[in-house]
Amino acid sequence: MMYEDLLLVLFAIIAFITFVRMADRKGWLKKYGMSAYGPFLMWRTQGGKDFIDRLARPKRFWQYYAVVSKWLCLVVMFLMMALLIWEATIVYRIPAESAPGPEMILALPGINPIIPLWYGILGLVVAIVIHEFAHGILTRVGGMAIRSMGILLLIVPMGAFVEPDDEALVKVEKRKRMNVYAVGPATNIIVGLVCALIFSSAMMANVEPVRDNPIVISVSNDGPADMAGLKFGAQIVEINDVEISSFEDFSSFNAPDPGSKVNVTYYFNDEISTATMTSGVVLTTISAGYPADDAGMRSGMMLYSLNDTMILNEDGLVNVLKQTHGGQTINATVLSYNEEVQDYVVDESVTSITLISRLNYYETVSPASIDDDFQDYGFMGINSAYLGAGVNSPEVIVELLATPYKGADDFSSIVASSIGYIALPFQGLSPIQSPVTDLFEASGIWGALPADIFWILANSMYWIFWINLMVGLTNVLPAVPLDGGFLFRDGIDSLVKRFKGSASQEERVKYTNTITYLLAMFVLFLIVWQLIGPRLLG
Repeated sequence: MMYEDLLLVLFAIIAFITFVRMADRKGWLKKYGMSAYGPFLMWRTQGGKDFIDRLARPKRFWQYYAVVSKWLCLVVMFLMMALLIWEATIVYRIPAESAPGPEMILALPGINPIIPLWYGILGLVVAIVIHEFAHGILTRVGGMAIRSMGILLLIVPMGAFVEPDDEALVKVEKRKRMNVYAVGPATNIIVGLVCALIFSSAMMANVEPVRDNPIVISVSNDGPADMAGLKFGAQIVEINDVEISSFEDFSSFNAPDPGSKVNVTYYFNDEISTATMTSGVVLTTISAGYPADDAGMRSGMMLYSLNDTMILNEDGLVNVLKQTHGGQTINATVLSYNEEVQDYVVDESVTSITLISRLNYYETVSPASIDDDFQDYGFMGINSAYLGAGVNSPEVIVELLATPYKGADDFSSIVASSIGYIALPFQGLSPIQSPVTDLFEASGIWGALPADIFWILANSMYWIFWINLMVGLTNVLPAVPLDGGFLFRDGIDSLVKRFKGSASQEERVKYTNTITYLLAMFVLFLIVWQLIGPRLLG
């Protein structure tokens, strides 16, 4: 969105809020069943109850659905707590400058910079509507009354709400009350997963690359590609007049000596351009405490030679390391960019590196990666890229979107694939937009749609999935006033009643409230610790 558009939206929101607050004070809204609710306009209505009643008629189905929802919430609640505890134990590894801000914790469009405004609003509206309707349906299935229904508006509808009769909800048997709490987040998760299935299996599975040339998926800051203006989504066509028709052509390109100049021709935004860059394999990241870090290597340096062999490309780097073993010390020469001469020069601070065993490294950090084909050789602890440009084949991008669990055959790889799929926005792959959309086209029945419409639908499916998943996962946390907190409280009350059968009603409530409160504070601490931990320990 352009800066002027943002200002226009901001002005419209301020004007809307000002009018709503004034109309509420003067009593104008009350005549129409409306009221101000923070920055929102709340419109309550008695209408819609019949619709909820009709939806609730197949009671047996909804009762089974509620049972599934409670088990789903229980499993997800356990996994979310395990994830939060694990994240709390690794905050010391996160540099202070990389620590998330409060805006990253809030999955709100317009606040979280990762979430696109309009797709985010769409996803949030869908999430709130289905969440509240699920609560409403199980309220009626349980024989409880609904006080009112309505919508929240901030210029446009932002969500819906269903208000059950609070007194009836408190008095009803615990099983029915837990059903009401469970179906909200469970429905968000289920709808989110269905949308993910549509996005990947029905839509992205029918996308094909227009060209087979490798695509730039990341650009290292201040590397040769970055300095030459190469951007995410560019498609490499030629290097020094040599055709690059595949990822293999790029990784094995017979490059000139590191530090030499190469002409790179690429396709970007429907245009063919050529830029001159410094040839060489650039260190994009260095793992702290590993050989490259100990040897004095830093991100942005360019490998010139290892073990007295010149490093021309990525394949050459791997081939050199395959001739080494853990514990071996080899000669190393690197180049650093010199601002004065505007070029890469030999950095004399690095002369050698003592490698560790690649097998020992993976046994520690990723045992699941070790299979029958695993090869053990010298390990440096680096990520690198020729020209400082992370490149891959277009088919890999399609597979990432269409078959995220391809090759995931154990728990750790399934978890890694799930995180990767959720993290598509961080990789620049959602929303899918130009220049990436210029490189792919829809086929099959989707090919009949105009390209813009197809990508809007695809992005909508992904963000409905993403927002619903976040809403569901957040609401299932065992912290009142979240749905998971109320579920946990009723569950604890049942356990206290079972193991403290002699306790009075007053004592049981005291035990339950104390445990619920302490866990809610613990959940809050785990979340806040992600914000302040890296800054305190960094």
